[in-house]
Amino acid sequence: MSSDDMRCPICGVGVVRDIAYDAEVVNEAGRPFQDPEARQITEFSCGHSVEGPRLETADQERMDVERRASEDTANPPDV
Repeated sequence: MSSDDMRCPICGVGVVRDIAYDAEVVNEAGRPFQDPEARQITEFSCGHSVEGPRLETADQERMDVERRASEDTANPPDV
């Protein structure tokens, strides 16, 4: 991610505060679930938020993702 990518595309002032994914689907346990149609949401310090690509695109060039090696991952909790 370049420094220009970290600036708000709307006002050019804010910087990236958080990158999350919307989770409109709820699983059997009543917890939010990120399905393939979930979108990347980038929030900026200026208060603007920008929708990005859907998870189903799996386009690593367009999405800001954290990459981990298999030894860095944790087992999911029992649901």
